[in-house]
Amino acid sequence: MAVQDNDEGVCVSAEITMPAAEGEAWIQLPDDTKTDEEAAADAFFIIGLILAIGSDGVLEMDQPVSSRLIYNSQAAQDILRTWYPKQLISARLEVTPRAQDKAPLLVRTVSCFTGGVDSFDTLIRNESDVDALVYMHGFDIPLSRTDVREPTSAHLRQVADFTGKQLIEGSTNIRRFLNRAGKWPTLTHGAALSSIGHLLSGQFGRLMIPASHTYSDTFAWGSHPLLDHLWSSNRLSVVHDGAGSTRVDKTKRVAKYPAAKEHLRVCWQNTGKYNCGVCDKCVRTMVALSLSGDLPEFKTFDSEISTDAIRNLKISGMNSLSFVKENLEFAKEQGDTEIEAALNFLVTDFETRKKMKNATAEVASLERRIAPLERKLARMETSVKATKTRAIAAERSAKKLQKMLPIRTWTKISNARYGK
Repeated sequence: MAVQDNDEGVCVSAEITMPAAEGEAWIQLPDDTKTDEEAAADAFFIIGLILAIGSDGVLEMDQPVSSRLIYNSQAAQDILRTWYPKQLISARLEVTPRAQDKAPLLVRTVSCFTGGVDSFDTLIRNESDVDALVYMHGFDIPLSRTDVREPTSAHLRQVADFTGKQLIEGSTNIRRFLNRAGKWPTLTHGAALSSIGHLLSGQFGRLMIPASHTYSDTFAWGSHPLLDHLWSSNRLSVVHDGAGSTRVDKTKRVAKYPAAKEHLRVCWQNTGKYNCGVCDKCVRTMVALSLSGDLPEFKTFDSEISTDAIRNLKISGMNSLSFVKENLEFAKEQGDTEIEAALNFLVTDFETRKKMKNATAEVASLERRIAPLERKLARMETSVKATKTRAIAAERSAKKLQKMLPIRTWTKISNARYGK
């Protein structure tokens, strides 16, 4: 593990060895970043733990790690393994706890910021407390997509200028390793964001991670109110922020914020456009903005959304279903029957597909239970057939013997053997 200055600023790196993958994981930060080996050890402990439970179950580190992080890691493992019992295993930790941590800097707060609804909402509600915004290239935008990175960076800088916040913009390849442990949205992204916060713990005592969902959404997700705070150390408090509001409530707040009207970015397709306008995230955001009457004021989206565009979406799981249902309730409140009908179509389509999938699974399960019985029945039929064959053969043999010997001889034999 190393913390080194280079031409681009400060680079923190570690050699990672895991089944089917090895190499250098690196995180590049601006040149004014104050980090050290303790912060690096805590950051890579979180990354290493996710890799361990998603692969061979072993985490070995040379540097000592925050005792609080090590203690919390058991609860984090329990939560993740409860969510994904077939995918994850318990990790054996060969890590030394640090004797003493540096004092936390609770007076300064950094918030994760992508330019999306959740990010803007956390910034708006905590504007007086947030001192800086952090964004990492290589998380939602691949490192190779410089065509997308450049306009995104420009928008981020303008938001920072508008709000008067420090912008910490870095890059990393750690997702290359994390993708081998599990999916980014449902498992790894919260841990990745927390690891960056630890690298900034020389300047900030609190990291805010904007919530994707509400407290009532209990399904598994990579950043979660049960999970995020467990990535805290004695130096850094990790806060899961905003789970008390639905995405619709957040969008209503964001809709009135001038910087959001100029720079809101929700798209994950990386088509080259800032927002593609057709993916599920773009469409559902546009629906909420349209229902609130604010869509025409947002320069990063088209000014209208058609019901055909809504109907063309497909709900893929509980994550997207929760957002569609929130928009559906908003459409009912606003009395927009066309959007309500289009959203109802999506929900009905999803529920129908889910029932068909469940029915198919039940049939497959029944077939698996029937298969052994069918094999047993086949063996019984074979046995009965063989018995019949032997009985027929015995009957033929008896008839041949009867022809060879007179009846009186058979009677004498029978009487001698069995009695009269």
